[in-house]
Amino acid sequence: MKKPSRNTIIVAILTVVFVLGFAGPIAALAATTPSLGAAAAYGVLGSTYTNTTAGTTINGGVGFTTGPAVAPLGTHINYGSGAPYAIAGADQGSALSALASQLCTFTFGGGAINLSTDITHGTAGVYVPGVYCSSGAMDIGGPLTLNGSGTYIFRPVGALTSTAGATVTLTGASACDVFWTPTQAATFAANTTLAGTVISNAGVTVGANTTWTGRSLAFGGTITTDTNTITVPTCGSLPATLNVVKLVVNGGGGAAISSSFSVHVKNSSSTEVSGSPAAGVAAPGISYSLAAGTYAVSEDANTSYVRSFSGACNSSGNVTLAAGENRTCTIVNTFVPLAAPVLIGAGGGRIIPLIGIVKVPTPLALPAGPGSVIYNYTAWNVGGQQSLTNVTLTDDKCAPVNFVSGDLNNNAKLDPGEYWKYSCAATLANTTTNTAIAIGHSDDGANQATIATAIATVVVGAPLTPPLINIIKVPDRLTPFPFGGGDVTYAYTVINPGVVALHDVVVTDDKCAPVSRISGDLNSNNLLEPSEIWAYTCRTNVPASTRNIATAEGKANGLTALGYAFADVLVTTPSLPDAGFLPEDSTFSGDIIVISGLLLFVLTALAVISKERTV
Repeated sequence: MKKPSRNTIIVAILTVVFVLGFAGPIAALAATTPSLGAAAAYGVLGSTYTNTTAGTTINGGVGFTTGPAVAPLGTHINYGSGAPYAIAGADQGSALSALASQLCTFTFGGGAINLSTDITHGTAGVYVPGVYCSSGAMDIGGPLTLNGSGTYIFRPVGALTSTAGATVTLTGASACDVFWTPTQAATFAANTTLAGTVISNAGVTVGANTTWTGRSLAFGGTITTDTNTITVPTCGSLPATLNVVKLVVNGGGGAAISSSFSVHVKNSSSTEVSGSPAAGVAAPGISYSLAAGTYAVSEDANTSYVRSFSGACNSSGNVTLAAGENRTCTIVNTFVPLAAPVLIGAGGGRIIPLIGIVKVPTPLALPAGPGSVIYNYTAWNVGGQQSLTNVTLTDDKCAPVNFVSGDLNNNAKLDPGEYWKYSCAATLANTTTNTAIAIGHSDDGANQATIATAIATVVVGAPLTPPLINIIKVPDRLTPFPFGGGDVTYAYTVINPGVVALHDVVVTDDKCAPVSRISGDLNSNNLLEPSEIWAYTCRTNVPASTRNIATAEGKANGLTALGYAFADVLVTTPSLPDAGFLPEDSTFSGDIIVISGLLLFVLTALAVISKERTV
């Protein structure tokens, strides 16, 4: 007999290994559990959450853009929409991609399959760790046992269903490692006992009295519950990492640096975490090792800077961390120059300048992942009383910002009626919120600075269009008041430069209240449509030179859009030689009292001298 060659032996060995590797449960152990990121904290995560009856209990996060008629009971880490909700949605998408990329270790024959009775994989209703795929729907038609430690992935091309009273029992398995990823809606009949995480953007419907240890994740779909109990499993004890980055944008005279600000991180009991407070640090920031939960990031106030949050934090600085997560919250402080006080006989007739800016990214979302974005900016002369000189426009996440057009007479001044266009290109790897800053100066001897900001978010890796909002503010007094001040009416104009309508639109002013809407909602649906212009007004008394900041906030698709507008109102101040008092921000009134006291003292002294001379 001819002796087999070396190559023949190698081929035979590889063939045996290949056959054994795909013939049984040995290969099934190859499945791995992906990170759910922020989505791990949610029991319910859907575009619409429908719950019309009392009795449903959700122990975990609850996220939605359209809320339930009856709020569920339970302990909620998150509730409703906001930045954490959007981040969780993006993380759900990443987890689903990771699950879908794993090779099937067993594929059922035919179309739809009853997991509780099928025997082609081994023992009917009993499964070991692995990736189980079908070309049709899957049904949990009765008892189902997951036997052994490891990852279980059930991937039907179609729906996932259960019959009434069906059970999923874990023997040595963990609900943390069980995943159901149907391509169509998941529907569970009444009295089902379920385990694991269902990810289906087509939607999830849970029948009455179902008990579920796991998660219902349908960020792009509808979740419906009915007297159910859903409990998010506790998965590991790994700490989470929170990085807090402190960035400062100076312009028009600002000189602060990251360490000029004291940053705080507090837990849900409003207690400072270990290492807090601390001086701010630029990228990569300060790292905190924390248990899973919700935290509030803040800082000591500085009235010369306006603050905005981006990254993992929502607009208020709140962030929710799941076990093992690594998240970054960025605080950006933008300097807002205050006009110098006006002294008697020293330029009291000058006019306060105002500038505006709008920023629109194209595209607003990159659902397929990292890609290129073009930011288009428009700056204009809001005050309209004089030209603006030395105009600059910068962006904290994009450079260079290039001037495109708009200087109609080529005089390098932003004249009333001109709209200057700028552009900047960037490649984004992650969901990014950035701030653009326009600064101009009055075309007179005072060279007074004026500033405007525009904030925009581009979502990366999720089918989610973020909202945009813009606000400008104009006081009816652009020249200085005489000593003592007077009443000012602020007019606010709010627009939607994006493509999705905004709900829950709120305008506030840190130095004037209430801010009242007077017009603009053309169809009375309480939504700020892209074609609408909403007008607001507020009146207050200004006794001394002051700067105030108006904030516009609107929501859509689980995200919050923010806009800020700044304005100064000047009040003439008496000029005293070497008085040593320089009015600053809201403390001007105290200086006026001191100055008034000095004047009274001087007048009294003059009266005494006059009387003595008369005698």
